[in-house]
Amino acid sequence: MTPTDTSNPTGTKAARQDGAQERQDLRRLVDTYASALDRRNPRLLASLFHEDGEVVLNPPAGTGRPPLVLDGRDGWERVLSALTPSVVTTHFVGSHKVRLAGDSASGETDCLAHEMYAADTEAARLRVRAIRYRDSYRRTTGAWRFIRRELTVDWTEDRVLAPPTGR
Repeated sequence: MTPTDTSNPTGTKAARQDGAQERQDLRRLVDTYASALDRRNPRLLASLFHEDGEVVLNPPAGTGRPPLVLDGRDGWERVLSALTPSVVTTHFVGSHKVRLAGDSASGETDCLAHEMYAADTEAARLRVRAIRYRDSYRRTTGAWRFIRRELTVDWTEDRVLAPPTGR
Protein backbone atom coordinates (compact mmCIF):
# COMPACT_ATOMS: atom_id res chain seq x y z
CA MET A 1 0.00 0.00 0.00
CA THR A 2 1.43 3.39 -0.98
CA PRO A 3 1.21 6.44 1.33
CA THR A 4 -1.75 7.76 -0.65
CA ASP A 5 -3.36 4.48 -1.70
CA THR A 6 -7.16 4.68 -1.52
CA SER A 7 -7.82 0.96 -1.51
CA ASN A 8 -10.62 -0.17 0.74
CA PRO A 9 -9.44 -3.47 2.27
CA THR A 10 -12.80 -4.14 3.94
CA GLY A 11 -14.67 -3.60 0.70
CA THR A 12 -17.60 -2.08 2.55
CA LYS A 13 -19.72 0.44 0.75
CA ALA A 14 -20.35 2.36 3.99
CA ALA A 15 -16.64 3.07 4.43
CA ARG A 16 -16.58 4.72 1.01
CA GLN A 17 -19.83 6.67 1.45
CA ASP A 18 -18.96 8.54 4.64
CA GLY A 19 -15.57 9.64 3.30
CA ALA A 20 -13.62 8.10 6.19
CA GLN A 21 -11.20 6.31 3.87
CA GLU A 22 -10.64 9.43 1.78
CA ARG A 23 -10.00 11.54 4.88
CA GLN A 24 -7.53 8.95 6.19
CA ASP A 25 -5.73 8.84 2.83
CA LEU A 26 -5.50 12.64 2.68
CA ARG A 27 -4.17 12.79 6.22
CA ARG A 28 -1.54 10.22 5.24
CA LEU A 29 -0.62 12.46 2.28
CA VAL A 30 -0.01 15.54 4.47
CA ASP A 31 1.90 13.45 7.04
CA THR A 32 4.09 12.01 4.28
CA TYR A 33 4.79 15.55 3.03
CA ALA A 34 6.05 16.50 6.52
CA SER A 35 8.21 13.38 6.61
CA ALA A 36 9.65 14.11 3.14
CA LEU A 37 10.68 17.59 4.35
CA ASP A 38 12.23 16.31 7.57
CA ARG A 39 14.12 13.52 5.78
CA ARG A 40 15.15 15.88 2.93
CA ASN A 41 13.76 13.36 0.44
CA PRO A 42 13.20 15.14 -2.90
CA ARG A 43 11.95 12.04 -4.72
CA LEU A 44 9.27 11.36 -2.11
CA LEU A 45 8.28 15.03 -1.99
CA ALA A 46 7.87 15.22 -5.78
CA SER A 47 5.82 12.00 -5.82
CA LEU A 48 3.15 13.64 -3.65
CA PHE A 49 2.23 16.17 -6.36
CA HIS A 50 0.42 15.91 -9.67
CA GLU A 51 2.50 16.84 -12.69
CA ASP A 52 0.69 20.19 -12.82
CA GLY A 53 0.87 20.77 -9.07
CA GLU A 54 2.41 23.77 -7.32
CA VAL A 55 3.62 24.99 -3.96
CA VAL A 56 2.86 28.62 -3.14
CA LEU A 57 4.96 30.31 -0.45
CA ASN A 58 3.19 33.43 0.83
CA PRO A 59 5.50 36.22 2.01
CA PRO A 60 5.12 37.69 5.49
CA ALA A 61 2.17 40.09 5.80
CA GLY A 62 2.95 43.71 5.08
CA THR A 63 6.03 43.10 2.92
CA GLY A 64 4.29 43.86 -0.35
CA ARG A 65 6.15 40.98 -2.01
CA PRO A 66 4.24 38.61 -4.28
CA PRO A 67 3.93 34.92 -3.39
CA LEU A 68 6.66 32.59 -4.64
CA VAL A 69 5.13 29.88 -6.85
CA LEU A 70 7.13 26.67 -7.27
CA ASP A 71 5.78 24.26 -9.84
CA GLY A 72 6.91 21.21 -11.70
CA ARG A 73 9.06 18.56 -10.10
CA ASP A 74 12.11 20.86 -10.00
CA GLY A 75 10.05 23.52 -8.26
CA TRP A 76 8.73 21.19 -5.58
CA GLU A 77 12.24 19.99 -4.87
CA ARG A 78 13.29 23.66 -4.42
CA VAL A 79 11.03 23.66 -1.38
CA LEU A 80 13.75 21.62 0.32
CA SER A 81 16.37 24.27 -0.42
CA ALA A 82 14.52 26.66 1.92
CA LEU A 83 15.40 24.25 4.75
CA THR A 84 19.12 24.06 3.87
CA PRO A 85 20.37 26.47 6.56
CA SER A 86 18.82 24.34 9.31
CA VAL A 87 20.62 21.35 10.78
CA VAL A 88 17.46 19.35 11.37
CA THR A 89 13.70 19.93 11.18
CA THR A 90 10.65 18.34 12.74
CA HIS A 91 7.20 19.15 11.35
CA PHE A 92 4.34 18.33 13.74
CA VAL A 93 1.10 18.10 11.79
CA GLY A 94 -1.88 19.27 13.83
CA SER A 95 -5.44 19.68 12.67
CA HIS A 96 -6.41 18.65 9.17
CA LYS A 97 -9.80 19.71 7.84
CA VAL A 98 -11.03 18.36 4.50
CA ARG A 99 -13.93 19.05 2.13
CA LEU A 100 -14.54 16.15 -0.25
CA ALA A 101 -16.01 16.46 -3.75
CA GLY A 102 -15.68 13.12 -5.51
CA ASP A 103 -12.13 12.78 -6.83
CA SER A 104 -11.26 16.34 -5.77
CA ALA A 105 -10.89 17.79 -2.31
CA SER A 106 -9.72 20.90 -0.53
CA GLY A 107 -8.45 21.32 2.97
CA GLU A 108 -6.50 23.21 5.55
CA THR A 109 -3.66 21.79 7.61
CA ASP A 110 -2.00 23.34 10.66
CA CYS A 111 1.62 22.50 11.38
CA LEU A 112 4.35 23.51 13.84
CA ALA A 113 7.72 23.42 12.09
CA HIS A 114 10.74 23.18 14.37
CA GLU A 115 14.01 24.16 12.68
CA MET A 116 17.30 23.79 14.56
CA TYR A 117 20.23 25.97 13.47
CA ALA A 118 23.87 25.35 14.39
CA ALA A 119 25.64 27.60 16.85
CA ASP A 120 26.94 30.79 15.27
CA THR A 121 28.87 33.14 17.53
CA GLU A 122 27.02 32.23 20.73
CA ALA A 123 24.58 29.32 20.82
CA ALA A 124 22.49 27.04 18.67
CA ARG A 125 18.94 28.18 18.17
CA LEU A 126 15.52 26.76 17.43
CA ARG A 127 12.98 28.50 15.24
CA VAL A 128 9.36 27.42 15.59
CA ARG A 129 6.91 28.43 12.88
CA ALA A 130 3.15 28.04 12.96
CA ILE A 131 2.32 27.12 9.39
CA ARG A 132 -1.11 27.00 7.78
CA TYR A 133 -1.44 25.12 4.51
CA ARG A 134 -4.42 25.58 2.21
CA ASP A 135 -4.52 22.53 -0.01
CA SER A 136 -6.19 21.32 -3.18
CA TYR A 137 -6.08 17.59 -3.91
CA ARG A 138 -7.00 15.32 -6.79
CA ARG A 139 -7.35 11.53 -6.89
CA THR A 140 -6.27 9.75 -10.05
CA THR A 141 -5.48 6.07 -10.55
CA GLY A 142 -6.53 5.43 -6.95
CA ALA A 143 -4.07 7.82 -5.28
CA TRP A 144 -4.51 11.31 -3.85
CA ARG A 145 -1.92 13.96 -4.70
CA PHE A 146 -1.55 17.66 -4.17
CA ILE A 147 -2.63 20.03 -6.93
CA ARG A 148 -1.77 23.11 -4.90
CA ARG A 149 -0.22 23.58 -1.47
CA GLU A 150 -0.29 27.18 -0.26
CA LEU A 151 1.86 27.91 2.79
CA THR A 152 1.33 30.84 5.16
CA VAL A 153 3.43 31.38 8.30
CA ASP A 154 1.11 32.71 11.01
CA TRP A 155 3.84 33.34 13.59
CA THR A 156 7.48 32.61 14.32
CA GLU A 157 9.38 32.20 17.59
CA ASP A 158 13.17 32.04 17.93
CA ARG A 159 14.69 30.31 20.94
CA VAL A 160 18.30 30.03 22.09
CA LEU A 161 19.19 26.45 22.89
CA ALA A 162 21.15 26.01 26.06
CA PRO A 163 23.72 23.22 26.24
CA PRO A 164 22.59 20.18 28.22
CA THR A 165 23.26 20.35 31.94
CA GLY A 166 24.52 17.52 34.13
CA ARG A 167 22.10 15.40 36.10
